[in-house]
Amino acid sequence: AMLEDKDGEYPKQPRAYDDLDSPGMPREDPCRATVIFSLVCLASILASGGLIIGVGPFIYRMVEDGYFSDRCDEGDDGCAAQYDAMTPIFDGGFQIMTWLSCVAGILLRAWGPRINATLGLALLTAGCRLIATATTEDGAGWWMFGYGIIGGGGNFLYISSFHFVYLFANPGVPIGILGGIFSVSGMMFMFLNIPGVTISSFFTGYFYLALILTVLVAIFFPDRPIRPRHIYKVTRPTLKYVDFTSTCKSLCRGDVLAAVKESRFLWFTLLFSWVTMVQVVIAGLATGLAQAKSSDETAVNDYNRFVYPAIGSCTFLFTPGIGYLIEKKGFWIPMLCNVLVTQIGVALCWGPGLESQYVMLVFLNLIQAFAYTMQFAYVQLTYPENLFGPLIAFLIAAQGIIGLIAWPGLSPNPFGSTAFTPPLLICLIPTFGLYYVPWQQKPYDDEWLRLRARRESTDAKGQRMQRRGSDLPAPQHSAPSVPSKLMMESKNNESVIVDQMSAVEIGSVIEHALPDGGDVAESSIVV
Repeated sequence: AMLEDKDGEYPKQPRAYDDLDSPGMPREDPCRATVIFSLVCLASILASGGLIIGVGPFIYRMVEDGYFSDRCDEGDDGCAAQYDAMTPIFDGGFQIMTWLSCVAGILLRAWGPRINATLGLALLTAGCRLIATATTEDGAGWWMFGYGIIGGGGNFLYISSFHFVYLFANPGVPIGILGGIFSVSGMMFMFLNIPGVTISSFFTGYFYLALILTVLVAIFFPDRPIRPRHIYKVTRPTLKYVDFTSTCKSLCRGDVLAAVKESRFLWFTLLFSWVTMVQVVIAGLATGLAQAKSSDETAVNDYNRFVYPAIGSCTFLFTPGIGYLIEKKGFWIPMLCNVLVTQIGVALCWGPGLESQYVMLVFLNLIQAFAYTMQFAYVQLTYPENLFGPLIAFLIAAQGIIGLIAWPGLSPNPFGSTAFTPPLLICLIPTFGLYYVPWQQKPYDDEWLRLRARRESTDAKGQRMQRRGSDLPAPQHSAPSVPSKLMMESKNNESVIVDQMSAVEIGSVIEHALPDGGDVAESSIVV
């Protein structure tokens, strides 16, 4: 929580996430936190929007099952025209997922993680049913819609899971782990490679799995997001926290608008949106590239069935390390790396032979790993947690707008089913301008790391004095100090007396003193 002035101004200076802690409150037991977080990760693996990243086995099974085979000459299943006809299923589906994810970020603030995640899984369930019953005659658009709401519904669950990272003292690495799980979900589609499994049977089975997950999430997810030093408890579902009116007002309030207008946030939004658009284009072209680079049908099938999902879904191998790098060095180095690996990934699409595409998939992984870890970490670690939903929604909306280049702009390929160079150049050339973004971010990182170091030093000093049995002095935070006695009156006339606290600590106390669903901006502070 952060204090606002009467005009709703939001401080431009980034804050260290350690300042979210509420001194004196108990922290979740590390072992219990790990078990809870692991179960959340398992649910995300089974049902996040990353499921649709497993497009390789999905397209292969569609070809094997004869979908869109009318695009080929008789006896020529797996031709370029058939693959090109199916490309919009992923590219358009990814666009649908993007816009649904934007809605998920806004609704998360309106009615909390339990309802948000449950609604998302209901959408995923419906998407599985659509794909299980779809035919070629329904057209690629129907398949695209079903594929998209599988991804979008899964991201309602995924976005609603990130507050669980606050079960831990340092959320950087848990954010990285959860960020990597997005692509791990794509491995679920590798079960389409099992002999005898068809598109219809697989998605019928997933339909029932999604139903079970919907019930479990409705029972065990909390109604309100977990905050730093909060203890997770299983609670009875309730609608008393649902508040669309204040959510709509908050989107136009000073803190949200000020955060969105910050130059550092706008530059990061541009970088994130462009590299993820490039990732979508490469992923959509991958199966066609493999076919164009090899006449060995068996090798191409193995690439689509096993190599693409296995290598292309290993983002989780990199994301914890990226989260740790962010904790220690800030964001400018990961931003720089993200631009570089994007350029290398595009360049490898021109590589000779099918083997070059194996290396390309590694860099496709790295593009996703840096982009999606930074997406959530940037918002969660450098802005107050009450801005998480709106800022994530803004990021995803920008991603969706720039993503229009991928679909419908470049899918199906307007230059021809085998003309890969023009779309790749469209993706590559603007990335050279993105090198400005890390340079622009570095001063903010330096200040952010300085604030964290000061807080950690103060905490360590306080612990040493506590062990000696000495009285602790008032903690020295980077936020401005306030008078020794401060009375906060919330909307229900409750009062809290705060003695010698920093503004950040006061914000935390205010947040806990407010009635359920209350807002700092709507309370009065009297000195």
